Amino acid sequence: MSPRLLETVLVATALPATVLALTVSTVVVMTGWRRRRDLLQRQGRPFVTPRMELGQSTLEAGVLDVVLETTAAMRQFESFAAERYVALELAVQPGLAVRTDARAFREIVGDLLAHAIEHSPCGRVLLGALHTGGRVEITVSDDAAHADRALRASELRPAERLAALQGATLEIDARPGQGTIAVLRLPAAASGRNSRIEAEAPVLDPASVWAPAHRAREGSRAERL
Repeated sequence: MSPRLLETVLVATALPATVLALTVSTVVVMTGWRRRRDLLQRQGRPFVTPRMELGQSTLEAGVLDVVLETTAAMRQFESFAAERYVALELAVQPGLAVRTDARAFREIVGDLLAHAIEHSPCGRVLLGALHTGGRVEITVSDDAAHADRALRASELRPAERLAALQGATLEIDARPGQGTIAVLRLPAAASGRNSRIEAEAPVLDPASVWAPAHRAREGSRAERL
């Protein structure tokens, strides 16, 4: 047998083994991924897909329905919130749509919710959205007494950078004793609904949601004294 023929036979024999090894490796990775997902779900923590790598992941702008996206985000974090005895609330103006990358939007909103829940055990977290000045404001508010703007801003730095790549902004307003509000502003997109209905929809101020709770809390404290 000539050396060239022998080499061809050896390569042909080794190829199926290489393909088999790659297939087995892929199955092992996928199995580990699913096991981690199932474990986190059983523990009450939201499962987050691999994060986007800035400068490597491609952003594709599309039109997203804010009601559908925020509702899905709240459902994803229900068990995590229940584990920490946090009440989740949703207040979204009807007919909102934003132009952004779907995966990036979900990652940013997920970060906002995760940190708000983490910092406010036995408290409340409100996810709100409204149309203002040609943009859509997505707000995540919590009533954690120990509000620390520097800490929250540091934790949300990846989300802020991801928002900036899409022409969006992220601001943090933290007030000790009152809570923290993260405000994400994105370019608005046509939703296809009747503009009159959208214009007549109530504009929601997330800060006002906490006012009754704070007054009740102060009244209860005064009665005990």
